[in-house]
Amino acid sequence: MSDQETRQLLVEQLRAFYGRDWVSGTGGGICGPAEDGNLLVAPTGVHKERVHPDDLFVIAVADTSVVLPPANAALRPSECGHIFTLVARERSVRSVVHTHALSAVLAADLARATDHIVIRDLEMLKGIRDLTNQDVHLLPVIDNTAREQDLVAAVAGALSDPRFKSAWGVLVRDHGCYIWGADVWEAKRHTEVYHYLFSALVARSDVGHPSAIQSTS
Repeated sequence: MSDQETRQLLVEQLRAFYGRDWVSGTGGGICGPAEDGNLLVAPTGVHKERVHPDDLFVIAVADTSVVLPPANAALRPSECGHIFTLVARERSVRSVVHTHALSAVLAADLARATDHIVIRDLEMLKGIRDLTNQDVHLLPVIDNTAREQDLVAAVAGALSDPRFKSAWGVLVRDHGCYIWGADVWEAKRHTEVYHYLFSALVARSDVGHPSAIQSTS
């Protein structure tokens, strides 16, 4: 797609996610592929349902520097940028979504003292690339920090951990999640599927369903 088409699609996704209460109160973020190989990134501190296509920045995958700012000089690039570019480099993807969804926060709580949650026995696992409904899927959980950029080291650790090689996301305690895909459409699908899985896991935990027990055995 052209940059303008990608800008429009990213803005549409932000509005859709806002409608699901995933990026309310200016929280959350999104990025997608720019034609030059870098990333188009939404601004920070802006109500996400009000972001316009021309408000997006182009940032360098290599070092997160701003390649092309928007015309509105008052805007600042998302604080998620350092995490977006890290994931883009380490997982060879070009779209990452960051939400503050309640389901993500509650799902991370299920990890308790461990560094992951376990998702199993759900048909919707098929919506994550290379997974089946028979898989036992481990998703990393990291601790929150005062600033978004301070999460980079913990995200890098999760990405390098072989236990999480099939994961397309990271949960952040008391905060939300980061979910990615090769392009905007795959990131959209993974975001929707993971949030369904989060809600299912929390609901099953509430009623003591066996599959919600956090064990990899």
